Amino acid sequence: MRRAVPGFLRRALAIRSYPPVLHLSSQACCLNSSDNEEPSRSSAHGDYRSQCLLPSITLAVRTSKWDAARNISFRECVRLYGLSQSIGLFGLLVQLFLPRRIREIHCLIQSIVDYCGNAGQELFELAPMLVSKLGGSMTLLQVYAAVIRTFVESSMFEDALLTYIEAKKVGVELRLCNFLLKCLVKENQIMYARSLFDDMKSSGPSPNVYSYSVLMSMYTHGERLCLEEAFELLREMEMNGVRPNAATYGTYLYGLCRSRQVTSAWEFLQDLCQRGTCNTYCFNAVIHGFCCEGQVHKAIEVFTGMKKCGFLPDVHSYSILVDGLCKQGELLKGYDMLDEMARNGISPNHVSYSSLLHGLCKTGNVELALGIFKRLQDQGFKHDQIMYSVIFHGCCQHLDLAIASDLWDAMIHHNFVPDVYDYTNLIYALCRHSYLIEALEVFELMLEKGVTPNIVTCTIIVDTFSKEGLIGEAFIFLDKVHQSLGIAPNLFTYKVIIKGLCKINKSDDVWEIFADMIKRGYVPDAILYSIIIDGFAKALELQEAFRLYHKMLNEGIKPTIFTYNSLLNGLCHDDGLPGFRKLMRDMIGEELVLDKILCTSIIACYCRRSNMKAAMEMYKKMESSGLSPDAFVYTCLISGFSKVRAMDGALLMMEEMEKRNIEPTVVTYTALIIGYLKIGDENQAIKTFISMRQAGIVPDDKLSCILGLGNDGGDSDYYSQKAKDAT
Repeated sequence: MRRAVPGFLRRALAIRSYPPVLHLSSQACCLNSSDNEEPSRSSAHGDYRSQCLLPSITLAVRTSKWDAARNISFRECVRLYGLSQSIGLFGLLVQLFLPRRIREIHCLIQSIVDYCGNAGQELFELAPMLVSKLGGSMTLLQVYAAVIRTFVESSMFEDALLTYIEAKKVGVELRLCNFLLKCLVKENQIMYARSLFDDMKSSGPSPNVYSYSVLMSMYTHGERLCLEEAFELLREMEMNGVRPNAATYGTYLYGLCRSRQVTSAWEFLQDLCQRGTCNTYCFNAVIHGFCCEGQVHKAIEVFTGMKKCGFLPDVHSYSILVDGLCKQGELLKGYDMLDEMARNGISPNHVSYSSLLHGLCKTGNVELALGIFKRLQDQGFKHDQIMYSVIFHGCCQHLDLAIASDLWDAMIHHNFVPDVYDYTNLIYALCRHSYLIEALEVFELMLEKGVTPNIVTCTIIVDTFSKEGLIGEAFIFLDKVHQSLGIAPNLFTYKVIIKGLCKINKSDDVWEIFADMIKRGYVPDAILYSIIIDGFAKALELQEAFRLYHKMLNEGIKPTIFTYNSLLNGLCHDDGLPGFRKLMRDMIGEELVLDKILCTSIIACYCRRSNMKAAMEMYKKMESSGLSPDAFVYTCLISGFSKVRAMDGALLMMEEMEKRNIEPTVVTYTALIIGYLKIGDENQAIKTFISMRQAGIVPDDKLSCILGLGNDGGDSDYYSQKAKDAT
C-alpha cells in the first residue's frame, strides 16, 4: 500500500507562516482591568458599545435563548470591548448552552475561528484562554475538536490538520482522529487522509477497525478506484491484529464489484459466509454488482444464497433486485418481488416503486404504470417527487396532454416544485402534439419560476421549429438563450438544425452550420454525416453527398447502413450506375449486416435499372437473412418485370404476395396492368383490372388515365365495359 510521505503533517505545520505573538490591544486595556468589570460608560464610544452589543449579550444570558445569541459576532465584540473581555463574554455564552446544545456551542466557537481566519498561533493561544473561562466545563481537547469541525465544514483541510497536530500536544483521542479521517475521505482529500492515517500508526492513537474501514471506503468509493491498495489494507489489518468486520468486508466487496470483478466478489463472499464474517450489506453489494452488469439471474442466485446463509433480505436487497429486473424488462418478476416483500413484512420504499414505474414507462406500459401509481395513492402511500417525475415523464412521452396536465396539477397540489427535468418533459409533450406556442409559454414560465433550462430543453424547442419549417425562428431562439442564459448548442442541437435545413433543401446553410459546429470543437459523428448525406441525396446533389461521404471515410468514421441507403437511393434516381456498383463494393468491404430498409432500397434500385437478375438475387438474399419482403418490395419487383415485359416473373411475384397474405396496392395492380398492355395481352390486363376492383381498390389518376376512365374512376370506357361483360 502506498503511503504518504512520513512526517508530512509536521512539515506542513513547520512551513506555515504565523501571525505575531498574541497581544492585547491598547483599546482593550483601556476598556477593562478585570474580566468581570462592567464596560466603562464615561465616553461616547462606551455609550455606543453598551447600546450596540451588551443588551444582546445580557438578553442571551438572562433567557438562555439561542435567538438572542446567534447574531453576536466575536469580531464585533473584540472591536468594541477588546480581546480579553470578549473571550470572557464568549466563555459565558458557551456555558449557557453546555452540555447538550452542541450545535450552538459550535456556532460560538466558529465565530472565534472566523475572527482568527486560519489555524495558527493566535487561534492556539485563544483556545486555552476560552477553556480557562469555562471553569472546567469543557476541555481544551473538546474545543480543538469543535475548531477542527469548523475548518472541515469550511473545506479548510490543512487548517484542520494543523489544529489536529496542536491537539496532539494535550493527548488526542482516537474518536477525534476517526472523525477527521472520515471527513477527509468524504471530501476526497486522499493525500491528507493517507498522511493522517500514517501519523496515527506512527505516533498514535493506533487505528482501530473503524479507522481501517474508513480508509477502505476511500479506496473503493472514491473518484479513483484503488483496489490493490484496498486488498493490501486488508492484509495490513491482519498483520496488525485488527480483525476486519462485516462492514470492512462489505466495503471491499463493493470495490470489487465496482471494478467489474463481480464473480470474484461472489466467490469471496461465499468464503466469508463460511467464516461467519459477513452481513446483509455484503450480500447487497454483490447483488448490486451483478445487476449493474446486467446479470440479474446471478443476482437472484446471490439473493437466494443470502437467505440460505440465514440473512434476511432488507428493503435495499429487494429494491436492488426490483430495479435490476425492471431494467432487464423482467417487469412481472419485479412486481412479484414487491409482493414477496409485502409477504415478508417489508414495506416497499420509494426506490422500489420508482424502479417498477420506470421500467413500465420505459417499455411503453405507461397506462399500467399510471394505474399502479394511482392505486398506491388511494392506499395512502405518499409519493415523493422522484415518483411523480418518473410517471410524469412516461405520460408526456406516450399519453395525451390531458393526462399529463392533470398529473402536473397534482404534483403542484402536493407542494412538489417542478425542476428542469419536469419542465422539459412538459415542453416535450406540448411539442409532440405540435403545440409550439404553448411550449414557448411554458419555457417563459420556467424562467419566471427561476428554473434554468438546459440544452435538452432548448433543443426540443429548436427541433419543433425545424419540423414546422421555421428555421429562422429556431436560430433566433438559439441566439436569445445563448445571450441571456449562456446555453450554447451541442452536437445533438446541430443535428436537429441541420436535419431541418436538409428538409427544406438549404444546402448552402448546411455547410455554414457544419463549419460553425467544427469551429466550436464538436466532432461530427456517423449519424450527423448520414443526416447531411441523406439531405443532399434527396435533393439529388450527389456530388456534395459523395464529397461528404469521402470526408467521412478520410476521418476514419465508419458509414452506417443509413449512410449507404441514402447514397444508393440518390444514385438510383440519378442513373449513376458506376457509382452504384462502387458503393456496393464498399458495403461488402465493410461487412455490413443487411437490414430490411437497405435490401428494399437495393431491390428498388436494380428494378429501376431493369437489372432483374440482380434484383432477384437480393430478394433471395433478403429472404435467407430472415427479412420478410413487404408490399413495396413486391411492387418494385412486379414493376421491374413488367418494364422488361417478363410477365411470368411479375405474375410469380403476385402469387407470392397472395401466399404471404400481403395485400397488393393500387400501384402493384397498375404496374401489372401496364406490363400486360405492353405485350399486347389486353385480356389479361382486363382480368387484372377486375381483380383489383373486386379487392375494393379504386384506380388512381395514373391508371384512370391509362385506361381512359373518368376522373372519378367511373365505368365509362371500353375497358370498364369489358370488365362488366366479363363479370
